Amino acid sequence: MTTQAAVQELGTLTFSPDGEEWLEFGPPDFRTRIAFHDYAAIYTVPGLYEHVFHDTLHMRSTAEVVRLYGEVLAAEGLDPAEQRVVDFGAGNGLGGQALRELGIGEIYGIDREPMARTAAERDRPGTYDDYLVGDLGEWTPEESQRLTRRQPTALLALSAIGVGHVPAQVLQRALNLLGPGRIYGFALHPRLLPGSEDPVGRASGFPELIETLHQRTEQLAEASYVHRVRPDGSEDLAVAFVGRT
Repeated sequence: MTTQAAVQELGTLTFSPDGEEWLEFGPPDFRTRIAFHDYAAIYTVPGLYEHVFHDTLHMRSTAEVVRLYGEVLAAEGLDPAEQRVVDFGAGNGLGGQALRELGIGEIYGIDREPMARTAAERDRPGTYDDYLVGDLGEWTPEESQRLTRRQPTALLALSAIGVGHVPAQVLQRALNLLGPGRIYGFALHPRLLPGSEDPVGRASGFPELIETLHQRTEQLAEASYVHRVRPDGSEDLAVAFVGRT
């Protein structure tokens, strides 16, 4: 994902020994340490997000959700060029790029981090037809209409959702941007799924949301996979879903 020249500039990555607290990068005489999930700082450095999460930790959720979505389009006889997709949690545009490669006609990004849009415009100019910054959970109806009037045909979250990433009610608001008969796709960590015995996952509201979603919508595809590896080598699992409202 990251060019060889960029990898050389970023230097050797070092991760905190106890959990995902921080990472270090840069040449030996000028190391920089930032918080592991400080995406604003990560996006500031061209190529750093890709090098950390895709090249080194082998994050697969974007590829898995886009793959399932593409298979559903083919099975349903839907032309990718006619689709209008909301990329929820768009980040620096990796997901948007994958959707462009799939042949999607219109793509709209949403992310709460302003630096994400800056990075997407810097690294992947022209990928998005529109890119909105802000917390969807706090949007007014007028702000939501900026997307709903475009009549999106799908909403996809292309990085696995875990505890603390997105509140369940915000994901529900995102799904509400879709009209009936539209497609959604996202991935969740197993602790957020119905039947989970994880107390934090059960308290998140996601198990109830997913159970209700499965009851009220048509499930089209599902896949379990390794979302990525952690710095200690252990595996971070996820389950991806694609359905129709």
